[in-house]
Amino acid sequence: MFKNSIRTRLMALVLLASVIPSGISVTFSYLYTKQSVTEQSVKQNTKLLTLGEANLSSYFSGMNQQAMSLYSGINVPGSFYTTLLTAKSNEQVPAGTVLPDTRAVISTQLYNLFLSDRNTFQIHLYVRAARQSNLLHGGWFRRENGENAGAEDPEGTYRPYLEVTHMDHQYGVKSGFPNLKPGTVPVFTAHFPIYRTPSDSVLADLSIDYTLGELEGIVESMYNSDTERLYVLNAEGQALFASDPGWVGKQVETGWSRLPADSDSGHFTWKKDGFQGIVMYKRIKDPLFSGSIIKLVPYEDLYGDARVITRFNMGIGLLFLLIGGISAVLISIGFTRPIKKLIHFTQKVQIGQLDAHMVAEREDEFGLLTRKITGMTRTINDLIVKEYRLELANKTTELKALQAQVNPHFLYNALQSIASLSLRYNAPKVYDLIYSLGSMMRYSMNTERTQVPLRDEIEHVQNYVILQTERFGEENLRLEIEAEPETLELILPKMILQPIVENIFKHAFADGIREGVIRIDCTLEGQMGLVLAVKDNGKGILPERLAEITAGLTSSGQSGNEEIGLYNVLARLRLQFGSGAEMQIVNNEEGQGVTVTLRIPLDGQT
Repeated sequence: MFKNSIRTRLMALVLLASVIPSGISVTFSYLYTKQSVTEQSVKQNTKLLTLGEANLSSYFSGMNQQAMSLYSGINVPGSFYTTLLTAKSNEQVPAGTVLPDTRAVISTQLYNLFLSDRNTFQIHLYVRAARQSNLLHGGWFRRENGENAGAEDPEGTYRPYLEVTHMDHQYGVKSGFPNLKPGTVPVFTAHFPIYRTPSDSVLADLSIDYTLGELEGIVESMYNSDTERLYVLNAEGQALFASDPGWVGKQVETGWSRLPADSDSGHFTWKKDGFQGIVMYKRIKDPLFSGSIIKLVPYEDLYGDARVITRFNMGIGLLFLLIGGISAVLISIGFTRPIKKLIHFTQKVQIGQLDAHMVAEREDEFGLLTRKITGMTRTINDLIVKEYRLELANKTTELKALQAQVNPHFLYNALQSIASLSLRYNAPKVYDLIYSLGSMMRYSMNTERTQVPLRDEIEHVQNYVILQTERFGEENLRLEIEAEPETLELILPKMILQPIVENIFKHAFADGIREGVIRIDCTLEGQMGLVLAVKDNGKGILPERLAEITAGLTSSGQSGNEEIGLYNVLARLRLQFGSGAEMQIVNNEEGQGVTVTLRIPLDGQT
């Protein structure tokens, strides 16, 4: 079938003519471009990071040279360095001795230092011997005595180091500055110990806060802020700069931040921690700052050009696809003839010629479609004929129902009148029989009540047996009912006992009744729920016939009139109580009669 398929032919033609060649071309072009772009990007970014590392090192060296200028005038009396060398606290001089005022010397030197770099935010100098904090912010100078509130050297070596970006603070100086609210400006700080040369003893601690202007200018030249990410981390992994503001000044602990220890620069791919792309790095080794520059280039940005070329190739592929489609259309013209035949056939069906027929000459989809449509029209024709017959039968049934229709209220009133007349002529027995008949009619003809208490169902059976007793004689028929009190109020479908009792008169006592006994037991048996057992002492059922009845109940219950009534009872029970409802029919062990047992799961109704 598939070798003759029109779809297979057209698909093979289109694939061979356009899709496969263009797909292969696009794939190889994309892979080659991707590899080429990756290599080019790695080279370009390596140069950018190298240049950026050189600029940062130069920037940090300038800071270091700026601090080294404080050592000028090392042997000049009254110089800044000499002032630090001779500084003492009030506790270190005899009582009554006045310490020289060094405020002008220190403030002037710090102010010159402040003016040497436009990115300087503030300068703090702590003189250890005098336990003195000197803070310069803009043109304002503050001096207070106390402990050093600056950052501690993380390595404890008293060597210059750079503190990563943080919010500004006043190093414990309580005096305020005009128009300055601490903790609002992000800065990074260069900490320099001032030594007592040529020893390594520290005279003072110099801390210079820098704004991020020049640092950001150097860093931003190394990456594209729209698509790429860049981090400058110190040796401890803290961010001096981060393109993501949330990481600035914090410890970066992502997987890509753990660089190989055996190389100063390089790159590697990364597909974790919310990033997929290439990680490029360059280490910085400067006396003031030791760390690394890490640049993250996502695949979306890296392969953007490759995707443009791929789209261009796909456009070419679509052109070939269009050519192939045109070719497929031209070829398909040869297959339109059977379609026209199908259209002509369906037009006949549309005007009502359901017996029309068309010969299927082909073995492909058109041939299969022709056979299916022909079979479908025959099926539709048969269904229409059947529907007409059913409608005719339905109309006949409606006519019979109209002919047999009698107003129930008229019947009730007529029976009541007859019953009253029987009492007038002193015939109470006739009154009882008429009352039983009226109760049965009222119970069975009331279509509004489909579910009733078991008490009403038993009463209906009693009325039915009263009429049968009058027919066969009280000496030949007896009804025994044994019902547990708690079962009488259980709600069940109407007419489930009377059809079973009626079957007894049709089959068990069909040859006559002598000392006939019908017994109904209503009990509750734990998990089984309600158990209704209807037992008679009639002639019983032959084993073969009993097997047929059981099979009829198991299937559709349409084998005979007896099964129809029993199946109807079982079907209505299962409709309300589920498949757990059961009906069991067995011959009695005494050899006479049959017991019909209904087991009904109550599901909490008790």
